[in-house]
Amino acid sequence: MRKVLAIVVVLSCWGVLAASARWNGIGLSNGGWYANGSREYHFSSDIYGANGQYAWVHSYFYGRAGDDGLSLKHFDFSHESMDPTYNWWVLAAYGDFVSEATFDSLARIEDFYSTDPNAPFTDGTKVENPSDFYMAFKASEVLLSGHEYVEGRSWYGWVHVSVDEDMEMTLLGEGINLSGGGVTVGAIPEPAAGLLVVVGAALLVLRRRGSLCRHTFTSRPIANLKRERERMP
Repeated sequence: MRKVLAIVVVLSCWGVLAASARWNGIGLSNGGWYANGSREYHFSSDIYGANGQYAWVHSYFYGRAGDDGLSLKHFDFSHESMDPTYNWWVLAAYGDFVSEATFDSLARIEDFYSTDPNAPFTDGTKVENPSDFYMAFKASEVLLSGHEYVEGRSWYGWVHVSVDEDMEMTLLGEGINLSGGGVTVGAIPEPAAGLLVVVGAALLVLRRRGSLCRHTFTSRPIANLKRERERMP
């Protein structure tokens, strides 16, 4: 019975957390190659705020390996006139604190906007250690104000990735602060921390309930036995 209660409490509390703010994690797909020698990567995710806000991660990167190492470019969809996406990315290091105040101080991954993916690939942001590096992102709501799109609520998160010799990118980890505040790169994602709080609350409820049960079911039977013995001739 106590195990069933624990499951009910955890699921109920977690349901409240999930209903208030949630995301579905980051998805990564490796795309094809282009004539300019670059390879395409796509990150995607949905982010739901506590009060009905919504943003998505819809980011295409193009990477090219040269004599000076890996270079990355980010396709800037904020220039789209009909359906913009407000995503921006920076290179980060483990332990960096990424927030509204610090985001612009980090190494911005070069943005570009072009209708021709085979256009010559020049410059780009250099990645020092392609086999193990971090990127942080800012994803913002897209709101319509009058006849113009504007940036709304923002969320900050990070990804840990690796690019091998074949230019295949692998996702090693990710995290986000669902409250909209800053996030520490490499830290345990907010949902996991929230779950720890929920489990702790469930254990506290069970502990109190267990103490009550012990008091209820141990004291009364002993009193009843004493009365039965007194009635015996």
